[in-house]
Amino acid sequence: MLNYPEVGFTLTALGSSAYLWYRGRRYNRSLPPSPPGSYPIIGHALVLPSKDEHLTYARWCKELNSDIISMTVLGQTIVVLNSINVAIDLLDQRSVVYSDRPYLRVICDPYLLDWGGGIIVLPYGPRWKKQRRIMHEVLKPSVNVRNFALFEREARATLKRLVASPENFEKEFRRTVAAEILSSVYGYTVDDTHDPLVRDNATIVKNFGVAGIPGNFMVNFIPLLKYVPEWFPGAQWKRNIVEWRRLKERVINEPYEWAKSQIASGFAAPSIIQTHLASVVGASDIKLADEEENLKLVGASLFGAAADTTHASLMSFVLAMIQHPEVQTRAQEEIDRVTNSERLPNMTDRDSMPYVRCIVQEVLRWQPPLPLGVPRATAKDDEYQGYFIPKGSIVMTNTWAMSRDELVYKSPETFDPDRFLGTDTPNSPGFGFGRR
Repeated sequence: MLNYPEVGFTLTALGSSAYLWYRGRRYNRSLPPSPPGSYPIIGHALVLPSKDEHLTYARWCKELNSDIISMTVLGQTIVVLNSINVAIDLLDQRSVVYSDRPYLRVICDPYLLDWGGGIIVLPYGPRWKKQRRIMHEVLKPSVNVRNFALFEREARATLKRLVASPENFEKEFRRTVAAEILSSVYGYTVDDTHDPLVRDNATIVKNFGVAGIPGNFMVNFIPLLKYVPEWFPGAQWKRNIVEWRRLKERVINEPYEWAKSQIASGFAAPSIIQTHLASVVGASDIKLADEEENLKLVGASLFGAAADTTHASLMSFVLAMIQHPEVQTRAQEEIDRVTNSERLPNMTDRDSMPYVRCIVQEVLRWQPPLPLGVPRATAKDDEYQGYFIPKGSIVMTNTWAMSRDELVYKSPETFDPDRFLGTDTPNSPGFGFGRR
């Protein structure tokens, strides 16, 4: 006698397999070059890197002699761009097609991290435009100028602490960057390196980085896995996600609610939250709730992304100065010349210190804080250099490989600020491309 549930399951599995096989055959006929290790149905699932992806992708590009490569995992196409020229052609010149974000299920799904509402991972659309408008108001030059005094004050305080305890430079850098962002966004003051907001933010950014690698979680390719219960054997990944989500909610909500309570008490320090909430006073309850949700998410995105990337660049700067004391000496000579060795430099000295500016540019090129950038997605089918790039493809920019392009940067492994001095050498590709 037929067991109908088993028959139904078998037919569903066979049908899904046939569909994935068909998609794979259709796409593989003209996709960009792929590395070895692909198998029927699962594609490159067994060789997709889970760490140092930028190094693996750069190696595959050299082996395949191509600036654009592709992989497939269970029918999902992943395309990696490894040169500035290709990134400009696609992300800048065809930004309408390449400005979307992929639905990375582990990050976006309400059953999992439920972080799909923030500007970093939002698809191109009305909500993204609203948050981008808020972000623009936050980052426009006039606002940055108002924050210069804050940045200089924090920098001087950091230098004093480093003189007393130079061995704590990593924690001090993290504290300083977080303090600048928390103060400007929320009006919050960081008192020490053990502040829970600073600690939790560092943890959630690390978790987000792990979750953002498509190959780290099979649920990105097999949606039904999201229903696996936490107690199920082998579901440690699900238990991790549940804990990460709790921490994420805390990082998003606590500083925002603290800022609102300070505003209500009348003792709030000037902040982006205060300014923006004042601009929507009198709005309808629905509009106010929408503005608050977007503002909360923008604040968390600024805190998370900016704090982590700036901290990473400061650490790279220290490494560069240790390895190249001659660069440090030359920079000190320029600073002493501008300040007459009588004071610390400030933001108004920037234009008078071209070599120091070149050091900053070279740090960002030499060790890009985001080696792969944030993944994008194609909004429709596209064709490039004879290759087919299907709608919904995950598109990754290998910023690290681009910064090592010998056609753009001579001796790319060498830390050399002079490459930017009085030349038209392009800035680090880490600042991104296109509309995003």
